[in-house]
Amino acid sequence: MVKTLRTLGVLISLLFLTFVFTAGCAKKQTIQEGTGVAKPAGVEVKAATGKPGPTPEELAALEKEKALKEQTLRQQAEKERLAREEAEKERLEKERLEKEKAAAEAEKAAQAKGEGPLADIHFEFDQFSLTSEARGLLQKHAAWLSTHSGNSVLIEGHCDDRGTTEYNLALGERRAAETLKFLAALGINRSRMKTVSYGEEMPLDPAETEAAWAKNRRVHFVVNPKK
Repeated sequence: MVKTLRTLGVLISLLFLTFVFTAGCAKKQTIQEGTGVAKPAGVEVKAATGKPGPTPEELAALEKEKALKEQTLRQQAEKERLAREEAEKERLEKERLEKEKAAAEAEKAAQAKGEGPLADIHFEFDQFSLTSEARGLLQKHAAWLSTHSGNSVLIEGHCDDRGTTEYNLALGERRAAETLKFLAALGINRSRMKTVSYGEEMPLDPAETEAAWAKNRRVHFVVNPKK
């Protein structure tokens, strides 16, 4: 009987040890296979795609590339804007010059027909002194300006095309200045008169003849309307 009880006790002990060992192994396996410790993000991406995620250096390079592209686009847009502005300026300048040219041609045509309140006066070759004929005309011009006190006048000096451009500009200015001086002596206020020289740039007659040159050696008057 006693022997039987011993044998039974040994069996129970063996069963208990077996149970404890089995339970310990199962717990260890559960911990190893569970999610008790989080895996790094790079490891997860690598497991999902088979490739590692971008490094901080790669991300910085991508941001730099994006910034450079945006800068290039902004620079291109600015370049196009400036080009449009320049084209508009050129268009407006061309339009202004065309209007001035048309006005000058109309004025020239009117003067050729003897129209306008103040006729041109003419000069001898390479001279800026006033001829007797020019003085007589200027006396009439002074009388007209006296009765039209609200008008101002631009006195233009012109030359024929003989001589250098610089020389003719200076000669045209002397002719205009001499004309202003004479009108001022006749009582016309200097504040109403201005001078400009066009030298040989605006001939009445472009022909290379004595008659054409005589027409071009002149002072022309542009009367500005009363303000």
